[in-house]
Amino acid sequence: GVSVLYWPLTMKVKSLATMAVPEGVFATVKDRVVTVKGPRGTLVKSLRHLQLDFAVSQKMKTISAIRWFGYKTDVSCLNTALAHIRNMITGVTRGFRFKLRFASAHFPINVGVEGDVIEIRNFLGEKRVRKVPVPSDLKIYRTDPTVTKDELVIEGNDLEEVSKKAAAIHNLCLVKNKDIRKFLDGIYVMTKTNIVNDE
Repeated sequence: GVSVLYWPLTMKVKSLATMAVPEGVFATVKDRVVTVKGPRGTLVKSLRHLQLDFAVSQKMKTISAIRWFGYKTDVSCLNTALAHIRNMITGVTRGFRFKLRFASAHFPINVGVEGDVIEIRNFLGEKRVRKVPVPSDLKIYRTDPTVTKDELVIEGNDLEEVSKKAAAIHNLCLVKNKDIRKFLDGIYVMTKTNIVNDE
């Protein structure tokens, strides 16, 4: 029989994945750089690291990703590329909203948004002021304490930017050199929703 190590791989001549572009959204692809325009703004994303062909039909309102002569691992990039584009479409139509909550046992975490910088003070009683820069395309604000205590909201059209900023804030407030089962202080992502659905 044939050794498992040298099992011939099956190559597909043409693999295609297609998705619909909703009304009110205009998508174009040039040199594998995707541009999506919608009611909330415009997003541009380079997918040049993927060896794919893209075809946009303005008449049929569809966008397709095509892979020629691809093995299984090459073809798996099709849905990844369309998932990125789907997130861009969601961003320019509904937007993304992440809510973070501050957890503290003894020392209350003090978070303030000063212009384009978030300042985190008194984490575990430390004197060090933690600072996170805020990009211009994101909106970050504190929730009214009478509605929800200790909450920070991040809003934006680009899912990657919003989630990266939420992760950066979370990573700044990690407990070091202590038992994290006991010391649960920190800033945690609580909910991930869309802006338009919520309002």
